[in-house]
Amino acid sequence: MSSQSKRHGETSQENGDPFNQWGFLYSVLNLPDSASAEEVRERYKSLSVSFHPDKQREESQKDTASKRFLEIQKAYEVLSDPFLRTVYDIYGFEGTRMKWSPELRSKSRDELLKILNRSKWELEAQRVEDLLRPQGRLVIGVNASSLFSDRGYYVSPSLRENLQNINARLQGVRISSFVLKHSCQRVIHDKTRLILTSRAVSGKTGMSNLLGTVKHQYSPRINFEATAGLLRGHFVLMKARYQSEEGTYVVQTWLSPSFAPVLPPITVTHSRRLFKDSMTQGVLTCHTGNQPHFSINIISPHRFGAQNDPLYADGEEYQTNLGSWTGFGTGVRQWSYGIILAGLGTSLRTEWGIVLPELAAQASIAIQLSLAGLGWVLTGTWGDEQAGVTTTIGFNAAGVELTLNLAYGGQRLVLPIVLAEGGDRRLAFLTASLPSAAFMFAYHFVLKPRRRKQRAEFYRQARSELVEERSNIHREIEETRLLLKETARKHTQTEKSKEGLVILEASYGPTDPDPDARQLVVDVTVAIQALVYKSQLYIPGHRSKSGLQGFYDPAPSCVKSLRIRYTFGGRMHYCEIPDYKPIVLPLGDHLVL
Repeated sequence: MSSQSKRHGETSQENGDPFNQWGFLYSVLNLPDSASAEEVRERYKSLSVSFHPDKQREESQKDTASKRFLEIQKAYEVLSDPFLRTVYDIYGFEGTRMKWSPELRSKSRDELLKILNRSKWELEAQRVEDLLRPQGRLVIGVNASSLFSDRGYYVSPSLRENLQNINARLQGVRISSFVLKHSCQRVIHDKTRLILTSRAVSGKTGMSNLLGTVKHQYSPRINFEATAGLLRGHFVLMKARYQSEEGTYVVQTWLSPSFAPVLPPITVTHSRRLFKDSMTQGVLTCHTGNQPHFSINIISPHRFGAQNDPLYADGEEYQTNLGSWTGFGTGVRQWSYGIILAGLGTSLRTEWGIVLPELAAQASIAIQLSLAGLGWVLTGTWGDEQAGVTTTIGFNAAGVELTLNLAYGGQRLVLPIVLAEGGDRRLAFLTASLPSAAFMFAYHFVLKPRRRKQRAEFYRQARSELVEERSNIHREIEETRLLLKETARKHTQTEKSKEGLVILEASYGPTDPDPDARQLVVDVTVAIQALVYKSQLYIPGHRSKSGLQGFYDPAPSCVKSLRIRYTFGGRMHYCEIPDYKPIVLPLGDHLVL
């Protein structure tokens, strides 16, 4: 099997087939994932009567009715079959097209889930392996402390002496280290990879070597990795990892002839989620050997912005491709606190970081307090592993260091530059200010205008498609509303007669407050009125509502919401529900006071 499962939040526009939108078949019947076989059968009967082509009097409506009827037929075909429904729940609609062994139909649901999940994991693992490429890394260490040192230098009234001073400083800059690494890999079979890495180090004492690494995935929970030095400096580094629902365990050891007859050093790390309703993790690390230490860390990440629309607690994820106009609309903030117990090297450490996926940027600052004094590290990244730049400024009692990390196409150039060999706070502050100022300049004069231009162009194209008279989608949606109009009218009359749930107005579209985005809102009043039953309205969550009858997605790359104004018991109510959350009406929280 070479097909890949679809993730939550994928839109039908990405491949032109609405069935590939996650949960589309459930949306066609307006049923939750947990719907019983009886509920599937009853909803199918009800919708098939409304959309049967032979029952349409208007010739112009028959084509749309036929399309909707085929969607309803396909949804029933899959969801009424226990085996196909299980496959669909795990793989999406693509899974129903795969060739499955007939023996799987005789398996129990638990056995089938285990087999399908394992198969899905193998497909994802294969996809990741296919993406890997040979990688190179060049590290050039530079000592530029002479440029900022005050020793032996002075300011002279003579221009000639000052130029000689500058020349002497420049001549003091030297390359302190040179390391070149290159690696390539070969897949032995579906669970084992072999990686060869060559490492060349400058200097007579440089530990150049050829390294061989074997990585083996025993199961989705257990993997093993071993690296050996194949030339001089023989050693073997072994690492095992076990991951369960409760936490992760990692054990690492280093074997070398130089350790005989003493025991080799061992590092054990355990991490786990501390609270069910939070992503906060605790990490314990214990290391034995010549320099033993023990550390405790608490890591607490928090998502913010539009990506919180889906219910992450259930493992769902949805991200907008358009993003906010500022670039700061979505992301992750993270705090970490820890202590390292290592004798005289004992220290306290805290770190704060932020990830901004819309800008492909992230930044962090770490502060450490030890007996040697206070130190900090400021890091900023712009780009990703394939193409990006990372700047790191480190300050402690030993000195100030600036590190530039440039990546492109799997190749990486690292330039660690020593600026001072002592704790020069002023120099550290100035060094940190330069990349920060460069980013702010690039953001205000390059990134921000570019994002505004892209958003304006996106909304312009979306509006053009939305109002295009010849658009087949627009025509079909209008005809679907006509098919639902009589049902909606009867429901509304019934609800008005008993002061029940009366839908006055409903719209579906981008949540973005941008005026251009508001022009993409779609009127779905008739579609929502048709869903009201016995003074109640329920629409399942965990998937986009664009698959509902009478709906369509006016802006596939935007975070959307459904806005409903209604009366219940003769009193006005209003709600605005994010696209991926369930809707239950009426609710007292919606009452307009």
